[in-house]
Amino acid sequence: MATLRLYNLAVSLDDDFARGLAREAERRVGAKPAAVRLVKRGVDARGRVPYFNCTADVELPSDADAGALARRIGTNAAIPEAAPPLTAEPGREPLRGPVVVVGSGPAGTFAAWVLALNGYRPLVFERGKPAPERLRQIGRFNARVVGLDPENNTLFGEGGAGSFSDGKLYTSNRDPLIPRVLEFFVQCGAPPEVMTDAAPHVGTDILSRVVVRMRETITNLGGAYRFDARLSDLRVENGTVTAVTLNSREIIETGTVILAPGHSARDTYEMLLARGVATEPKPFQLGVRIEHPQGFIDRAQLGRFARDRRLVPASYDLACRVPGAPELYSFCMCPGGITLASISEPGHLCTNGMSFSPQASGFANSALVTTFYPGDFGTGPLDGVNFQRRFESAAFAAGGGDYTCPAQPVTHYLRGLNSPRNMRSTYARGRRYTPLAELLPEKLNRALFAGLPQFDRRIRGFVSDSGILHAVESRASSPVRLGRDPQTRQSTSVRGLYPCGEGAGFAGGIVSAALDGMRGALALIARHARPA
Repeated sequence: MATLRLYNLAVSLDDDFARGLAREAERRVGAKPAAVRLVKRGVDARGRVPYFNCTADVELPSDADAGALARRIGTNAAIPEAAPPLTAEPGREPLRGPVVVVGSGPAGTFAAWVLALNGYRPLVFERGKPAPERLRQIGRFNARVVGLDPENNTLFGEGGAGSFSDGKLYTSNRDPLIPRVLEFFVQCGAPPEVMTDAAPHVGTDILSRVVVRMRETITNLGGAYRFDARLSDLRVENGTVTAVTLNSREIIETGTVILAPGHSARDTYEMLLARGVATEPKPFQLGVRIEHPQGFIDRAQLGRFARDRRLVPASYDLACRVPGAPELYSFCMCPGGITLASISEPGHLCTNGMSFSPQASGFANSALVTTFYPGDFGTGPLDGVNFQRRFESAAFAAGGGDYTCPAQPVTHYLRGLNSPRNMRSTYARGRRYTPLAELLPEKLNRALFAGLPQFDRRIRGFVSDSGILHAVESRASSPVRLGRDPQTRQSTSVRGLYPCGEGAGFAGGIVSAALDGMRGALALIARHARPA
């Protein structure tokens, strides 16, 4: 029986969903389908009345011609393709030592999973601690019980930085391996709805358990993990990696390294540059994080459906480019989330947003960022890192030097006011009223002053006393890219080194990093024979 995938099926929120979806599918194909299976569902709130925008696979009557029907319908229909397998034909080049994976974020984890599925028994090194210990440390830090641990925080540790962000599992990438990524999350404990939600969300509380089960799956397949194992050096001989050094003392002989250190492993960048690994600056985003009451966002986006229990807390996706000003856009929007410190270096402060699975904080937050290019901060390989550090250091000092966050109502910021007041917010370590225009880079100020009034036209009340800006958000993406051959996925300067994920400058989010790690692992497999 032929199957056709239908896009942009509109189902009213007032409808019984299953009946409404079947009715829309029948109307689209012109005949009663044998079956309708939901593929993706999201709420479209751009018009006056929100509705479910759906993708569905439809089993056609036996006499139907799926190809002809897809051509007649046009861009809103296609023949679905099965996700490719994760096993691959191994190459012939023998391995020298174990296959090493550096980092247990999404890129490293999914690379290790693919390697383990194919019998390559990866050895995963993570500089931080396992997820349960990591959770305890972060909770104690936010409660001001302990200080910052540079190796065990919201950026380093099992699961990577993505575990302490909003847990979003969507991407603009159209890689056919995406279903395999989502399947592994569900296999390891993520809600089944992530397979069908257009904007799937897991939450840090669930993610912290999922990443442990992922590790257990990989070790059951022959992989091994080492925590508190920081990559401190890389031995390169005749343009080929021959060993890694852990914690400045333990040497592991190896000829193959999946390098997925994350976008905040600044000491790793410095070491790689010293070892001749091709490194270049890349554009990155820097901005502030804004927080509003979630009820305001729900009412603005969903109208009379704001309290509909079928719907998750509302989000937004904003962007504008005012002539003569840099572009401003929202990033990593966290409905029902919290704002927190996202740092690994003492004396620096960077904000981020995250949420737990219920999304019930009562607040919504999002980064508001603009893009900085090498011409804005310098053309040296690590000039972007130094630029980030400059503003993180300034934010730390402005907050009082104890990870209190400099913050200001958006109305005060735009009017140039300096009138300290109490500010309701979820940032656990407290806020300190600060005139942010004096703290932020000039380019970002121009983007915010031009863009925020435009956002207020899209969402009335976005610029209000209840909208609180937190500074500074500097880790939205990596300022560094490691040179990589697009075919072999190896470093352009060091054979056997496979840079991948956000830290290598080739991804921007959990799913895209996972995909990049999987592709790196498949490239390694295609080159090297299985271990004996």
